[in-house]
Amino acid sequence: MFELIKFSTMDLQKSWFNLHSLKRLIYALLFIQSSLAAQAVSYTGNGSDDKWSTSSNWNNSSIPNSNADGAAFDNDATHVIIESGTTSICRGFMLGMYGAANTAQISGGDLSCEWLDIGRSDQNGGDGTLTISSGSATVNGTLSIPQQFGSNRDPVNIGRGQLYITGGNITANSIQIGNGLNGANGGIGSISITGGSLIINGDKRVQLQTYIDAGYITTSAQQILELDYSLSNSGKTTLKSGGIFDGITTSPSPSDGSIACAININSIRWTGVNGADSYKVYFGTTTSPPLVANVDSSVRTYAPTNLADNQVYYWRVDAIQGVTTNVGTLWSFTTNSGVDCDLITPPFTDYCSMLSQEIQGKKHGFLAGNKTYYIGGFTPSWNVSNYDTIGFTHPFHNDLRSRGYGMVQDPDTGYGHDLSGWEFYKHTKVAYGTVIINGVRYENPIPTAMYWRPDRMICEYQVAGINIREDKYIALNDTACSIITSDQPVILEFAGQSFYRQGKTLSTTATCNFDTANNVVHIVEGGVNLVKPTKNNLVPGVMMYDGMSTIISASKPIQNYNNTTASTGQQFYTFTVPCDINGLSLTWAMNDDGNTAIAQTQAVLANPQTELQAKTDYMNDLLNNQIPYFRCSDQDIVDVYYFLWAIYMMYYIDLSDENPDFYPHTQTAVNNFLGIHRYDAAMQIPVGSWIADKEAYANGNVLRWKTMLEHADLTTGRIPADNLGKTWYSGLSGGVTSHVSGAWKIYQHSGDLNFLSEAYAFYRTLMWDAMPGFWGRQYEAADILGLMALDLGYPQQEADHWQGVVNSANFDNWFNYAWTNHGLTNMFTFANPNSPNYNGLGWSSFGYMLTKGFPNDKARAMVETWAVDGPTGFLTDANGHLSTGLLAVRPRNDWDKISENAFFITPDTNAFMLLGMFATNVDDHATKFALEHLKNYNMKWGIPTAPEAINRSYELFGDQYSNFNAGKILVILEGIFGLEYSIVDNSFTVADNLPLQWDFMESYVPINDGINTNWTYVRVEREDNSASSTKTIEVTSDFPQTIHIEPWLEGKAILKAPDSFSSQASPGHIAYAVSGKSSISLSIDLTELSQSELLNQSLRLTKLDDAVQLNFGLGNEFLADTTVILERSNNLNTGNFEEVYRYQTADDIETMSNTISSEMTPYYFKIQDDDMPQESAFYRVRSE
Repeated sequence: MFELIKFSTMDLQKSWFNLHSLKRLIYALLFIQSSLAAQAVSYTGNGSDDKWSTSSNWNNSSIPNSNADGAAFDNDATHVIIESGTTSICRGFMLGMYGAANTAQISGGDLSCEWLDIGRSDQNGGDGTLTISSGSATVNGTLSIPQQFGSNRDPVNIGRGQLYITGGNITANSIQIGNGLNGANGGIGSISITGGSLIINGDKRVQLQTYIDAGYITTSAQQILELDYSLSNSGKTTLKSGGIFDGITTSPSPSDGSIACAININSIRWTGVNGADSYKVYFGTTTSPPLVANVDSSVRTYAPTNLADNQVYYWRVDAIQGVTTNVGTLWSFTTNSGVDCDLITPPFTDYCSMLSQEIQGKKHGFLAGNKTYYIGGFTPSWNVSNYDTIGFTHPFHNDLRSRGYGMVQDPDTGYGHDLSGWEFYKHTKVAYGTVIINGVRYENPIPTAMYWRPDRMICEYQVAGINIREDKYIALNDTACSIITSDQPVILEFAGQSFYRQGKTLSTTATCNFDTANNVVHIVEGGVNLVKPTKNNLVPGVMMYDGMSTIISASKPIQNYNNTTASTGQQFYTFTVPCDINGLSLTWAMNDDGNTAIAQTQAVLANPQTELQAKTDYMNDLLNNQIPYFRCSDQDIVDVYYFLWAIYMMYYIDLSDENPDFYPHTQTAVNNFLGIHRYDAAMQIPVGSWIADKEAYANGNVLRWKTMLEHADLTTGRIPADNLGKTWYSGLSGGVTSHVSGAWKIYQHSGDLNFLSEAYAFYRTLMWDAMPGFWGRQYEAADILGLMALDLGYPQQEADHWQGVVNSANFDNWFNYAWTNHGLTNMFTFANPNSPNYNGLGWSSFGYMLTKGFPNDKARAMVETWAVDGPTGFLTDANGHLSTGLLAVRPRNDWDKISENAFFITPDTNAFMLLGMFATNVDDHATKFALEHLKNYNMKWGIPTAPEAINRSYELFGDQYSNFNAGKILVILEGIFGLEYSIVDNSFTVADNLPLQWDFMESYVPINDGINTNWTYVRVEREDNSASSTKTIEVTSDFPQTIHIEPWLEGKAILKAPDSFSSQASPGHIAYAVSGKSSISLSIDLTELSQSELLNQSLRLTKLDDAVQLNFGLGNEFLADTTVILERSNNLNTGNFEEVYRYQTADDIETMSNTISSEMTPYYFKIQDDDMPQESAFYRVRSE
């Protein structure tokens, strides 16, 4: 394989190009023009461009201009363009002729010929590719794809022809596509039609349908082929691509309803529609905006000008296909002004509204304050026992004093641990409503619709023709409130009871009374419940609510209060309150001090709507100003991203007002894991590192575990807790090795040495003598602890100590043992199938891919051997469909050994697997599995959910608000987007893995140095062209930093890339770095062209002041185990080429002459020759 370049000191031009492959050895051969008919004119491509109309591209500068002149494309790797305004006439258009490989493109021009051969093959072969994007081709005779003669006998040199019709049309008298064999009428031919049409004289439906059935003629996955005779064109057969064109534009940017500074809105963007020919853009300040632009289907942006401050702008984009117009959604955004408008900030979005979802019959309601939570009904997936109703079903107080029904001191679990009462709230009954209309009672009506939002729940009821609405929320002072309105006057009766659980409550001392002066029902809880502090220990303990006051109040006078005491001592109460269109507010609060609880409810009742708005503003502030902004082409993924962040934030608990050493932290699940969980924190800690205010919302996830030091086993580095509260801990032993990398990330993202000092002191005390393993993460943890020590001023000896703790010197033996000792192909596991104790393989092999330095080739081999659908695969789908990317706990061959049915598929396993794939740059599979998992796990019901698991019947299992899913945030931010930054190093990185299904993704990342929050904007977008795609990455910030950009190559070859790339890129990426910059934008062109066409289009020759620079790309498949050689000659006639550069791909070794320097990344080369020629120089590239 080679390209030969002629260079003179006056100018640069291509003079000659050829490609010829013989097995794996590729030589540079000079082809003498084949003996053609006298009328044929050879296309040389020696001109300054590739246009048909450029005379210097033709032999003797003679352009064919009649049906007596043939056009012979017999010089290898040339490209010809028939552009708009050009009419090309010839006898035979012979592309890819007699051993040559050529391409042609009709883009607006017209071609007329007697015959058209796309590939004209003799014994030497021939390969032609014709793309028609617009314009026309008229063939009076036969269209042959390819034209192959009987002399073609060698399978290596079989003829090839490819026709791509993306627009325009081609008309022929007849058509022939090769039969895939050698000999006459053979060769390998194909047609792809995604636009335009193929027209053949006469009725050729049977012939074309035969080609379609054989796979010779295809279209895109989103389209179908439409074949007719004499309908589209009289007396002719017409073949075109079509389909149901019913899509509308989506993913507006700025997002609908957002607020942004006018100065920061440079363009509006949208995601296009498959099959659209063009778009109409409407933009203005009214709800009927005027048409401002007609743009081609490849354009998905519009740049408005002169935007005013404090103005609402409305816009929509209609998709056009032929005469069909799909009217788009009307979107809007509002501009604002202010002192911050000269800074980069994300547009404001009402995320509470955006995340609104109808959940009736799917999920129970869920609301969260700081110490107050609300469960609406009880509908976990395994037991739908009751629905929410008017009033309050299960509000409850949990300040982590107890894990269940009660509290007892235990030597192994502290005070308050209970394994039996995780879901005590479902046995509460606080204020179940009954609607009374004209004396008729409608008890506990079920909502006709229930909407969940991060700030509230909205329940809608229809009772005897009357419409009732509730807005339930938990105010910022931990008071639950329900604002109830009825379109006709009704009486609401509420019934409730003190806590009592049959079989668990041994005694109750509860009291209940009505406080007329304060208009409150006041319950004081107390008693003794059975408590299970450890697995085999059931003992009496004081009730979790012992001595606490429950306060229920209303905005209108409470009437008809009634209280009864059961024989058990349990209190039952009822009361009524009138309700009408003016509304009623019902409140609930709980506190150790009754007067405090009363004051809480009165504060909310003073202005319930204001308190509701405050809660909305609070949640919107968190989701707008604390976390990275994220948008992409798929709104489902955006919704999942923000839903998971909302859950993470809603579970945050701050008890530092009670104890300054009780660090604020997130929690896992309301149904069983209130309190922080050690295993889950391995994901939640690094998630928190992306938050702006890390002291409030991140640091505590690390530092909360410090309280366990007094109970720790320092000889093993373990603590006796996988979950802990105020004074209790679970007693289950384990390590925090997996937390270390997250703690380091918090430091990198904050530069907070005080936090680092606290974290390191904890880890240093706990693990100085031993560090528990965690899927190989101990080796990375040792490196990080050494870095922590150095940054804190400890000597090198301290840093080196950690390598000894984990025995880093044995790493290679450890790794090789798990890779080879079991006899399994491409599997990292410590399980041995030959062992009598073997119980099947586990999913954690994929978790080990997060081990530092896990080799890319082994990771890819393991993924492609095991992470697939099939007998040995870990990935599967409910009904035997293609893999959904849901990781089962064992490969399918071992499923009979699985005893666990409920947690058959879990979010943590998927997060670790996907992050491992991204960490080892198995990016193609990682992006595929990530999207499939997010779609089929977190969007399985068509609304964002966060399930605990999927069971063996492939149904969502458990609670649907589980912070166990937090790792998926990292999958999106760090895996798919490839974001990272360091305040310590003043650097920002984007190493994207933009899914092939997406056009773009963008983010604003909050970077807080402890004083100010600055935002860095990053956008990755892809624009697809007929034979290539352009990926553009933009990074912009308000301050200079070192910016690293590492575009994913998508498994394609580089057609064009900016210079100054790094030779140290991750597998499948190209890398750039600039220092001291606040913004950068770069684009790379990627392609899947054939090798000859890739060289033809990618090779660039640049004359420098005193050197020659060559850039060219080679396909990644071609480069496998290959040596690339660059040779130079000062005289083409002598043929004496001297090797000046050699690259051996297998060993990654470069050798070069002393005048040559190179920058090389896999599949793309930049080579500089400092030997400036006096007259001419010729270069050729070949490979072995």
